[in-house]
Amino acid sequence: MERILADLLAYYLGLDDISLEKHLKEVNLATKERVQKIDNLEVRIYSNDHTPPHFHVKSKDMKIDAKFSIEKCELLSGEISSKNLKKINAFYQSPKGKLVLETIWKKRISD
Repeated sequence: MERILADLLAYYLGLDDISLEKHLKEVNLATKERVQKIDNLEVRIYSNDHTPPHFHVKSKDMKIDAKFSIEKCELLSGEISSKNLKKINAFYQSPKGKLVLETIWKKRISD
């Protein structure tokens, strides 16, 4: 689990709170659709997307197209293997995973 978290969150965990806040406010960084890349998976938030607050997980080969709630990381739609679900949960449960998702959702919707 530690190895997965280290790989998944090296970027966000390397930032202090002030740098993270600046990063999320920076238009060219915080408004990109892709939030995080986890192996062959991309975590995305789309601008002007419908509620409830959620994020998408897609694979490069498009075999995975799932949607999760930001509030609880609950699978809302799509199918995903238990192995990939563990990776998404590890990202979400990390110290800054949920915070990053919430902040980008709020910024994307307000733009």
